[in-house]
Amino acid sequence: MTYFSFRDFPDNTPIPDDCHAHDGTPDWAALLEWICPDLTPDEAERLAAIAEASGSRPDVASLKRLIEEHARP
Repeated sequence: MTYFSFRDFPDNTPIPDDCHAHDGTPDWAALLEWICPDLTPDEAERLAAIAEASGSRPDVASLKRLIEEHARP
């Protein structure tokens, strides 16, 4: 089992402004790297594609869950 080091933010922590694109949509790769600095940029991009396809809204809890469920060691 792979363990990831997440930043220690409460689940209700607001998403930083610099993790959004110019049109206001979430930059999923930036969000994933923000919450889990251990992710490589390539893995963050791969997970971002999964997140975008899900259509969910980003929050700290859902980002952690996405990484735990889909990240590759």
